[in-house]
Amino acid sequence: MSTFSASLFKAASGAQSEPVNTARSDAPFETPVFEEYQKKGDINGYMSALWKGVAARDAESLRVLLYLAIELDEVDNATDLMDMLLEADEEYVMTLWEYLHEDIEPLTSEQQNDSELLAPLFRKALLPADMAYAENHPGYQSLFTRFGETENTLKRAYLTNVGRQPLPEASEAVARGEFCDCAPQERKEEWRSLYRRSDCSSNQESIYHEAMGYAEQGDPFAMYVIGYLLSHGIETKYDHPHVTILPVDKEAALTWLERAAKADVPEAHWETALILLDKDKEEALRHIRRGVELNNRDCLRYMAEYSKEEEEQFRHLCELVKVDTNYKSQLKLAEYYEQGKGCEKDEKKAFQLVEEVYNHTSVSPYDSSHEDAADTLRRYLKNGIGCEVDLDRAADIYSKLESDNDWMWELLTK
Repeated sequence: MSTFSASLFKAASGAQSEPVNTARSDAPFETPVFEEYQKKGDINGYMSALWKGVAARDAESLRVLLYLAIELDEVDNATDLMDMLLEADEEYVMTLWEYLHEDIEPLTSEQQNDSELLAPLFRKALLPADMAYAENHPGYQSLFTRFGETENTLKRAYLTNVGRQPLPEASEAVARGEFCDCAPQERKEEWRSLYRRSDCSSNQESIYHEAMGYAEQGDPFAMYVIGYLLSHGIETKYDHPHVTILPVDKEAALTWLERAAKADVPEAHWETALILLDKDKEEALRHIRRGVELNNRDCLRYMAEYSKEEEEQFRHLCELVKVDTNYKSQLKLAEYYEQGKGCEKDEKKAFQLVEEVYNHTSVSPYDSSHEDAADTLRRYLKNGIGCEVDLDRAADIYSKLESDNDWMWELLTK
C-alpha cells in the first residue's frame, strides 16, 4: 500500500471492530478548548465534548481522540478515527501514514489483523508525525507538548467515555423543578458503592460525568451524588503532585443538594445540613431532623451526640445501631446502659453488646472497634460488670490483644 486510507487498511487487514459513533451531524459545532475544561476540573466533560465533535467531523476533536486511542493501544478505534479525519484533515492523516506505512507495508494480512502487533507501530509513528505536522502549521501545537503532565488524566477520561452516548437534554418538566427518577437502579447501586471512596478518584470522576446527565434530567439521587462530589471535591490521592479533578464548590453543591433533599433523598438532608451548620443552624437542624425520620445514619449519629437531653441521645443511639455498620455506635450504646445515661441502668445488656462487638470484629489497621471492645470486655470480666468475674478469660483476652497488636505493628511497618 503506497497510499493510505484507514478504511482500505481495515479492509485489507480483515479487521472487524465495533466502530465509534460515526453518525454525522450538520449542526454547528464549537471545538472544545481543553484549558477551559481544565480550569473547571471537568476533564470528563471535555472528553464528552470531543466525542460530540466526532459526529460533526471536527478536526481538532478527531486529532485529540486519535492521539489518545493510539497512546492507549486502541487500534480499532484509532483506524476508525483516522478514516473520519481523512475528511476533516487529510494532511494530518497522510503525515501519520508517512511514518507508519514503512512498518505496516511488509506485514502479512494476518499480522495486519493483530492489534497487539500494530499498537507499538502506531505509537512509534505518532510522535514524529504530530511534531512534523506542527512544524508545517504554525498555529498548531503538538498534542504531546500541549497535554504534557495531564496526559494520564486524559487517558483515564478517554477510557471512561469510549462508546458513551450523550444523554438527551433536560426536559421542560425539569426546568419547572419537577423530578424524574430516570437513573437505572443498578447504576445507582454502583454509584452508591463508589462515590464516597476518596482512594478511587477515577471512579468519582466517571460517576460525576455520568450522574450529571441524569441530574440534568431531574433524577434526585443523581442530583445528590453531584452535590456530594461538588461539596467534597475530587483529587487524586496517590499522584504526586496531587491533581484536583473537581474543585470544591459549596454554593453549587448546595443548589443540587437542596433539590435532592426536596425529593427526600435521605443522604441529601445530611450533606445539606453540613454546609448550612455554619450559615443557618436552624435550617440545618431541620434537615437533620428530617434525615432522622428517614433513618439516615449520619443524621442519627449527629442527634445521638449533640441532643441536649440524655434520653433523646439514647433514643437516637438505639435507632442508629439498627442501621449503622460501624460497631462504635454499639459500644457507645453499651456505655449508656452501663452508666444508666438516658435509660435504666442495665449492665447485663451492656455486657451483651460489648461481647457481640468483640465476637463479630477482627483486628484490623483500619478499624479500632475490636481493640475497644476487647479493652471494655476485659474490664467487665475483671470487675464482674454484667457478668460473673472471670480473671482467666480477662487475661486470655489481654494476651490475645497484645498478640494482635504485635501482628498489626509488623504488618504496618513492613
